[in-house]
Order: sequence, then C-alpha cells, then structure tokens
Amino acid sequence: MKKTLFSTCLVLLLASTTAWAQGVGKAEFNKDKHDFGKIQEDGGPAKVEFIVTNTGIAPITITEVQPSCGCTTPTWTKEPIQAGKTGIISASYDPMNRPGPFNKNITVKTNGEPSIANLTISGDVIPRKKGVKDWYPQESGSLRLTSRSVYFQRIYHDSKESQKLTLYNDSDKPVNIKLAETTSQLPAWATMTASKTTIAPKDSIHLNFTIDATKQNDWDYISTGLILKTDDAKEADKQLYLGGVVVENFGNLTAGSPTPQAIFDRITHDYGKINQGTTNTTTFVLTNKGQKTLTIRKVKASCGCTAPQPKKMVLEPGESTNVDVVYNSHGKEGKQNQTVTIITNDPQRAKQTLSISAEVLKTEAPKTEAPKTEIKQK
Repeated sequence: MKKTLFSTCLVLLLASTTAWAQGVGKAEFNKDKHDFGKIQEDGGPAKVEFIVTNTGIAPITITEVQPSCGCTTPTWTKEPIQAGKTGIISASYDPMNRPGPFNKNITVKTNGEPSIANLTISGDVIPRKKGVKDWYPQESGSLRLTSRSVYFQRIYHDSKESQKLTLYNDSDKPVNIKLAETTSQLPAWATMTASKTTIAPKDSIHLNFTIDATKQNDWDYISTGLILKTDDAKEADKQLYLGGVVVENFGNLTAGSPTPQAIFDRITHDYGKINQGTTNTTTFVLTNKGQKTLTIRKVKASCGCTAPQPKKMVLEPGESTNVDVVYNSHGKEGKQNQTVTIITNDPQRAKQTLSISAEVLKTEAPKTEAPKTEIKQK
C-alpha cells in the first residue's frame, strides 16, 4: 500500500515537473492602442511605453518589434522576461513634416504566446507655421535657395523649356550676383537670366534657366555644373546643377500611322564565368520591323568597361544591323551586371536597355623569384 502511494506521488510529481518544463511564457500588454491626441509638428517626437507582463510559467523573449513606417522608432526589453515580471516596448513618432492624422501599426514577435501581437499608435499632427527655411530649404552662405539643381523632366528635341530658381537673402547686407561671370560657364544649349542682380536683405530674386534642345547634339540625360558667382562674404561661389532629359517629339501620331519599329533578337546576355582582365564580345541583332526609316539616336553604356558598337545607325524597313557589345573585365571581380541603352526614333520603343552579366574569376598574379646573387670565390 505504501509502495503504491509512493509510486502515485512520484508520478504526479514527475507530471507536474514536466508540465512546468513544457510551460510557455504569455505576453499580456497593458494596452494595445495609444492615441497621442493632437501634437505639434515641431514639438519633437511623441513617445509612449507599452508594458508587457509575463503571465505564463516560463521566461518569454521579445524577438522582434517592427513598425509599419520609418516615422516610428521602437525600442524594447531585449533580455528574457521571467514569469510574473514585466518588460517595456517604447515607441516614438516623429511628426516633423507629417501634418494631419496618423495611424501606425507596430508588430511584436515573441517566443511565447501570442507569437505575434499588434500595437497601434495614432494621433493628429497640428501643422507648424512655415517660414524661410521651409520655402528656401538649401542654405549657401548668406543666401537660401529653393534648390541647388534645376531639372527638366522632359524636353522635346525641337523645343525650349524654362524654369525658375529663387534665391533669398537671409542676411542684413545686400548680395550681388556676378551675372556675366556665371553665364560664361554655360554650354551653348543653356542660358540664364536674373530678375535682379542685387538681392536686398530679407528679399528674393529669380534666376531663369532655359534649355534649348535644338542647340545640343545629344539625347536622353544632359547636364552641366555651374558656379553661381556672388560677392557674398560668407560664401561667394555657390554650386548649382542644370540638367534634363531630351526626348523625341513624335507629334500627334494616330492609330495605324506608319512608324519605325526597333526590335532586338534578345535583350540579355550572360557571358558566364570569365577570367579577370579578358575582353569579351557578344552581338545583339537589331531589325527595323516598321514601315519607316529607323534612326539610332544614341548608344550609351552604364560604365566604361562596356563598349557598344552598332554597325549602322540608320535602318530602312526590313533592314538589320549588329550591335557588338564588348565587355572588359579588367579590375572587376565576382558577379557583374552592366547595361547598354539604345535611343531610337521608334515611338513605342524610344529607349531600350540591353543587359549583360558575367561572373569574373580573379586571376592570381604570377609569382616572381628574386634574382639570385652570385658569390665569387676569392
């Protein structure tokens, strides 16, 4: 009888121990939502702490906390949370440049129950009063600029386009623009004028830039750097950039209008494994399958290691040409991917990209032995 009772107690003890060993941690949150209410855009990050209590019988670890956007920055307890103890998940929301209502999710992963939990933060950002730094975000000496670059998304090859750049004098002294010294740097296809050459304190002027695509012999992206010359004591020379994309003006094409058609036999090529320092060539075949003359406007490679060489630049309907692409693996190593861009007067395929790839195997430099020195016997 005593043996039976002892055996029964032992079994119950082992079962209880096994249940404890197999127990899991349980994460209970003091809340799963937090509303910040109305917060000021320039009031700094809004912060909240979610308290995690382990109501299970085994330690629990928060393995990952992932916000739904970069505007929310979380931190959390990294070490295991013992049974009956608490941990913290802190979340901060940066309202700067994010006016209006927001509702963001935070995904919490644990090694216990639940394995995934969702927290939510929300609020309404009251817009701050805008000022000079917002209207002219770029600072250069005493001046502030709307931008340091003037970029034209599209310029037809037979037209001109203009844009303005605004300069604001944030100092208490006038700043003069040296117009002649500045414009003398521009290429033939670009011009610049100024609404005024003197910028009074707390006043602004406009620089007007014009690109004349008819005066340049290039297609696709064109650009130039420009130093704006001034007598600003804090920073006389101010770096600017001017550029745009020159595209074909196809006019008002109607359905069924005869056009050229630039069709390649393929648009990718893998050289496979090649030795470092070797020159490798492949040929793409371009055929004009349209009803009008096809003209290759421009061919450009993504790097100097690739040299595309079309055999002909003008193709009549039905005519083909080879586009040899030469890849030099000198100085390269490992997986390589390069492109060749073809610009044509095909309205449906005005810009096409050919892709080449290779795995460049590094070659060991031959070992050279030091010259032997003869020892002359006396």
